[in-house]
Formats: sequence, C-alpha cells, structure tokens
Amino acid sequence: MMGNKSTGQWLALALAAALVSAPQAAFAASVTGTGSVVKHDEYGTEREWGRDLVLPEAGEITRVTDGTYGFTLYHGSEQVAAFITPESAVGTKLPAGKYRIEPNVCPTHRHHHVEVTAKY
Repeated sequence: MMGNKSTGQWLALALAAALVSAPQAAFAASVTGTGSVVKHDEYGTEREWGRDLVLPEAGEITRVTDGTYGFTLYHGSEQVAAFITPESAVGTKLPAGKYRIEPNVCPTHRHHHVEVTAKY
C-alpha cells in the first residue's frame, strides 16, 4: 500500500484517470421524416402531408419503413434522390439539410406512406 490511501481508494483513482484519458465515443443521433400521398383520380384531387427529414449535420439513411413503391427526396424544389425500393435507400449519405419525402403511389390504390430514418 502506498501512502495513507487504501487499495479501494487507489483503484478508484486509477479508474477515474482511465476514464478521463479514454477517447470520447461519438454518440450518433437519429431523425425520422415521413411522407404520405393520397390521390383521388375520380375527383382530380391529391393530398400530401408529412414531416421533413431534417439533418443538422451530414448523415446516412439507416432505415426505411413502408415505401413499397419507392420514394423521392427533395431539398426545396430540387430532386436529390429517387429510390425504386425502400432497401435501395439504406446507406445513402446526405449532406446537412431539410428534405421533403414523397412516396410513389400504388397504381391501383393511389396512396402510400413512407418513413425514413437517418443518423448523423
């Protein structure tokens, strides 16, 4: 034993020193955006709604739910990416920004929904 410290105190000091000197892990956050479209061909109307995918930093799409017929991402009015299947979007890297999600609709039922999750 060194000095007046007990073994437990030395272990606690050693652990504290190790934690302070250990590299800090990056904690990734994730965000989810949604898009829905319903088209009424008989009445000539269309309704769209959803929540934008907002990335405060560059990120990557990690999960897509629904979107069976694919979807398109827009930054403002500019089309940034179009996907035929939800799986093809996973792994796509996106710069920071605000993205609108528009699902492709079923030719028979004329409506669809998609949820896109990205980490940054």
